[in-house]
Amino acid sequence: MRLDVLREIPEDVGLRQQWDALALLMDQPQVFYTYEWALAVNRAYHRTLRPLLFLAYDEKGSLCGVASLATDAAGRSASFLCATTGDYCDFLSSPEHRPGFVAAVLGELRRQQIDQMALANVPADSATVNAIRQAARHHQYLCFMRRAYMCAQVSLAQQERRGESEPGLSRKKMLRRFLNAMGRENPVRLDHCRSWGAMEAILPEFMQAHVARFLYRGRISNMARPERRVFVTELARLLSESRWLVLTRLMSGEKVFAWNYGFQFQGTWFWYQPTFDSYLERYSPGSCLLAMLIEEASENPAFQIVDLGLGAEDYKERFANRARETLFVTLRTSAVGHLREIARYRASVMVKAFREVEVAVRAVIARLHRAKKYFGEQGAAGVVLSLGAWLRNLLWARTEVFFYEWRGSISQRARALQVRSLDLSCLATAVMEYVDDEETLAYLLRSARRLRSGKDEGFVLVDHDGRPLHFAWLTQFDGCFLPELNATVEASSPDAVLLRDSWTPVALRGRGHYAQAIELIADKMKASGKRPWIFSAAANIASVRGLAKAGFQRRYSLFRKRVLWWQTVTRHSQVCNELAPEEVSARI
Repeated sequence: MRLDVLREIPEDVGLRQQWDALALLMDQPQVFYTYEWALAVNRAYHRTLRPLLFLAYDEKGSLCGVASLATDAAGRSASFLCATTGDYCDFLSSPEHRPGFVAAVLGELRRQQIDQMALANVPADSATVNAIRQAARHHQYLCFMRRAYMCAQVSLAQQERRGESEPGLSRKKMLRRFLNAMGRENPVRLDHCRSWGAMEAILPEFMQAHVARFLYRGRISNMARPERRVFVTELARLLSESRWLVLTRLMSGEKVFAWNYGFQFQGTWFWYQPTFDSYLERYSPGSCLLAMLIEEASENPAFQIVDLGLGAEDYKERFANRARETLFVTLRTSAVGHLREIARYRASVMVKAFREVEVAVRAVIARLHRAKKYFGEQGAAGVVLSLGAWLRNLLWARTEVFFYEWRGSISQRARALQVRSLDLSCLATAVMEYVDDEETLAYLLRSARRLRSGKDEGFVLVDHDGRPLHFAWLTQFDGCFLPELNATVEASSPDAVLLRDSWTPVALRGRGHYAQAIELIADKMKASGKRPWIFSAAANIASVRGLAKAGFQRRYSLFRKRVLWWQTVTRHSQVCNELAPEEVSARI
């Protein structure tokens, strides 16, 4: 056996054909093992991944083994190239070549002084597992294997033999009600896109829906990263040539309720990356899509399995009738590192056995990470000053907040932009635009929670290309609680509304977007018969000046004084020739 080692994935038609033919020789062929998958990963993540490709050839010069790995920047640690994208990862070869091929790869890695390997998502029933155990001992690697995931599957043969139980019938009736509710105007149907020409226009819509869905659940989708979107696009372009990829939509007329970016490969229909319209969550559009997909697959003799992939979501358990286990395999030359890995895993298993303990531990770890980051940014002197300020504010504090009413008109500069109502789609666009801005991501997650509550109205300032520039929220003035004062403010006028929680992404600050946004929002509210107000801490000089330029006039201030746990809030009227009614008070 001859072993060639490459540092890149060559774009070669001959290699593509041989590689894919080898992938089909696996006991359970997977689309994740194909040349197209590795090439898409390489194209999308070439800036951060360093490919390490092993190609084995037999005595006839035919390709008999492929191991697509990647190394870290230092070249001392290796992993599967497709580990973060593929639900299953493996060494590719025919069963008879597997032990020799795995041994040859590990021997070459040892010669290259690769000290450790993390091999994720290796199928537990693969011949590779025993091959790794044997080769690791021979090449003096310490091997540790643990369960990674249980991938839920639907065996269509088992489903047919078992028939429908009463719970199954009940679920079908419920899903039918949901489908009828979504299909009042037109029947609900599945639409499958298999050609690149059909998928190209739909993919951006799917990606935005995926990011929006995660936002709705309080998380950031992996689709928010540009590299992931490039990967999904390139994979669709490559796999569509063989019609292995299918982008399925649950539709009624032209309305789309749910999507699944999946695969049809060697008798398996793969449920890879689904999403749905969060506003229709009460109708379970994702479950409806999956139910219809399984029904369609069961009627097609070409399919034996619907694989639901990684992740232990509850809805998968309701459909699955079997599971396939994957392993996380670590190989190390250091005994200390090996024992540390085992100890860390055992500790995590014990912690996860108690939900309350797990939550507490995660919270402590998150705080420690934030503290470490803050210390690195501020240094010892900055931390000491911050602690001193915190202690002072704990014992004694004085805060003054100015209240302004809009009495101006829209400036010419603001007229060049547009303000829109904020929705999940706008937030998803913003997440993809500012994915590297951690502060803005935290704000957008907070905005998604507020949007879901439905209590306040959000706005976004956009340019002529639709790029989000600034965000703000509008709430009813009367009865609004202000954390700055630790008090609830009251307004005698029922039509008074309060602008609050404005935010400009870090990269766009200092360009006047704050003033432009609040002008346009205030004008919009005034046109609808509302009286727009806004507030600012007196210590925020930049905000005070910006409000004056935006046409807001100061009417009042509320002054909070606190000593330990006792506080008072008093009102100070602003002398103004135009108007000085007693509009605002505070209730502690």
